[in-house]
Formats: sequence, C-alpha cells, structure tokens
Amino acid sequence: MAVLHGLQICWENEFRRIICFSDSLRAVNLIREGVSAHHRFANEIFSIRQLVDKDWDVVVEHTLREDNACADVLAKMSALSNLPLVKITSPPNELSMPLLADAQDVVFIRE
Repeated sequence: MAVLHGLQICWENEFRRIICFSDSLRAVNLIREGVSAHHRFANEIFSIRQLVDKDWDVVVEHTLREDNACADVLAKMSALSNLPLVKITSPPNELSMPLLADAQDVVFIRE
C-alpha cells in the first residue's frame, strides 16, 4: 500500500522521474512481474502497474532494510496509526537519527 499511495502522491504532484525503493523483494517482484487475478493483492498490484505504465519514468528497485532506514521508521510509525494515510510536511522526531546517518553516508554492515 505504501508503494501505491506513494506513486499516487508523486503523480498528483507532477513528479515525473521516480525511483521507488522497497525492502520487500517479494513486493518488488510482484510489481515487476504482475500477478493472477486471484492473487490476494491483485487489485493493489494491478493499480500499481497501471500507475507505473503512465507517461513518466518510474523504476521500482529492491533495497536492504538497513539502506532504507527512514522508510522503515515511517512504516513502524504507520503501524501505530489508525489512519489509512498520513501526509507529513516535515520529518518527525523519530527520523532525526536515520536522516543524520543518511546525510553522513553511514554504512551498515549486514551479517
């Protein structure tokens, strides 16, 4: 749902060159390859693929969770929310450390 909503927001705000990173390799593969109409998330995947096929440049890539720390923090925050979608205009305090690490190009070693 994050990919779907994120792409919708990008389209509505006229961003036309998008790289969408997900730490779910399964989600990335489902989006790239498509699914049967009987798949549990067929409607969502179909909607994402329709968005990707619009007249813009969208790349959906897999990344490791450690490389996507800000998105991981936001996903955990969303799990605590009762709202289906929250738009933020400035980074919440929970993102201070991940944003600082990203700005400093901190490298995380995966074991």
